[in-house]
Amino acid sequence: MSAHDVGKESSAPGGGAIKKGANKAVGKASKYLKKLLIKLLKQIVISIGKALFALIGWEGVLIIAICIIVLATLTAIPGADWYLGGNARSEEQQVADGDYQQEFVQAAKDTVADLYAVKADKSWINQLVSTVRPSWGIPAALVQYEILVQDNHVEYSDYDPDDLISRFKPTFKYTSITEDKEWTKTKKICPTENGQRTTVNINETKREKHNVLSDVYFEYGEMAISPLTRYYPGETLKRTDKYEFVEKKNAGDCVIETYRQYQDTQVDDRFVPLLSIDKDKFKAILIDLGVDEKDMKLYFEFVLAADSDWDKGLYDGTSEVNTNWNPGTAKVPEVVLRYEPIVRKYLEQYGMGQYTQLLLALIMQETGGRYLDVMQSSESLGMKRNTLTDPELSIQQGVKHFVSVFNNAKASSKKVDIELTLQSYNFGGGYIAYAKAHGGHSKENAVAYSKQQAAIMGWKRYGDVDYVEHVMRYYNDSNQTLTIVPGQQIFDVQQALNIMSQYMGIPYKMGGRSPEKRFDCSGLLEYSFAQMGIDLSGSAQDQYNKTIKVAAADARPGDLVFWETWRRGASHVGMYLGNDKMINSSSSHGVSIAKVSVFNKLYKSYGYRRIVSR
Repeated sequence: MSAHDVGKESSAPGGGAIKKGANKAVGKASKYLKKLLIKLLKQIVISIGKALFALIGWEGVLIIAICIIVLATLTAIPGADWYLGGNARSEEQQVADGDYQQEFVQAAKDTVADLYAVKADKSWINQLVSTVRPSWGIPAALVQYEILVQDNHVEYSDYDPDDLISRFKPTFKYTSITEDKEWTKTKKICPTENGQRTTVNINETKREKHNVLSDVYFEYGEMAISPLTRYYPGETLKRTDKYEFVEKKNAGDCVIETYRQYQDTQVDDRFVPLLSIDKDKFKAILIDLGVDEKDMKLYFEFVLAADSDWDKGLYDGTSEVNTNWNPGTAKVPEVVLRYEPIVRKYLEQYGMGQYTQLLLALIMQETGGRYLDVMQSSESLGMKRNTLTDPELSIQQGVKHFVSVFNNAKASSKKVDIELTLQSYNFGGGYIAYAKAHGGHSKENAVAYSKQQAAIMGWKRYGDVDYVEHVMRYYNDSNQTLTIVPGQQIFDVQQALNIMSQYMGIPYKMGGRSPEKRFDCSGLLEYSFAQMGIDLSGSAQDQYNKTIKVAAADARPGDLVFWETWRRGASHVGMYLGNDKMINSSSSHGVSIAKVSVFNKLYKSYGYRRIVSR
């Protein structure tokens, strides 16, 4: 043991006693000061309480106490900071958000910039770009989720848009083309005593290797660009005697002209490639990025709110073809549904927007959405099949042809005759007069007319005699005729349904309150009932509050039915039609007719409510 250690050990007992004594004295002083402070605070609280009581009475004091308790409770609830305004976005923040969101838009555009170099029809490229470009709303919604759900105090500018969108960025695969050939033809023209002599030589070589887009990959899906097609000059598919002029030059007294012909393998832009999404892999990525699985529906609504053109059904699977499809909507895949806005636009020019879904079913039968001439309109213009390569031009002409046979069929039968219209769309307008002369459209008349025209044209067959059935398998008539006991509702239920049915199939848009801006669930009811002088303005919760409760056993057509979906409280609403059916605007199907029982299985029911005042 060293001297230092000995000295330290010997002094320790005395030092410890002094320290204990000091600590005891400090402790007594602290307790005394604490008592004084508590007494002072009590006197202050009592004085304030007496002053408040003198000013506002016991009722006022009680209200203030309740408010304090409620605020304390709310601040303990996850996400309540948003509702209380603690994490609400100030006007300045919202402006900054809007500015920075443009960087998210640009980041999404940058992911598909390479596609503009593809050698193909411009409309085909634009369609390809719009299909595979990831929605800028996907990364933007991740930030919004952090702010509103995770209650994190962050800004959009805290994130790099390129980093956030990287998991959703497409990867392009190219096929190396090495077997294309080129033919060079030289024509040498030389003067002779008797006129001129022409010598022609053709030389065959292999073209330089070039790459052609053949696949688009995602971490959660794929689009196969097929088939690749070998073209010749003039975009023909077979080699002809047509050569492209290259140059003309002099060689002494002779003139040499050079021409070329070549094979050029590229994408076949007559075909529309189909994007396949694995929705489970897509959701797994979102979960990996911090989205809770139970919040997935809410996250999808955030994406739609940011980018209303996002095809939600493609990513959550809700618009896939299934056996529970709703009356009034076409039973078609996304490759056809994407044409809905264009079909509706041209039908509405003739005041026939209500037939949009029927024409989507017709497109499904004609091409399945796989050809650019989506309605096979080339033939109605006297052209060969698939001559048209612009989908919008095909739809414009197809709608014109449909309206023409529709009006002629209606004039012939004095009523709307959908079956005669559809069969005439396939056979041509001449079938209308034939059907009228033989008692109207029937399968027998279609067969007889087909045989007659085939004999006249010298063909083996003419048209599709089962065209009506083939179209209608993708469609179910949405006409709903209700039997309503007079006086059961304060409004005409059939009139309300007729108004809503005009917009059947219009895609859902959160916050939408009109046909021009589309509808969300409460927007559809607000707009439709306003046409009848009934005020149902506001959210689903507002409409819940404006109506009175009705037992399920007493529910009548025209009652409203509510559920809790993406947020607490009544957040989805539809109008009950009876027999387990309702009309609503859902994020999956847009304006459509759905089963109440299906919604009851998926969401917490808030029951039936009745409109009792205008």
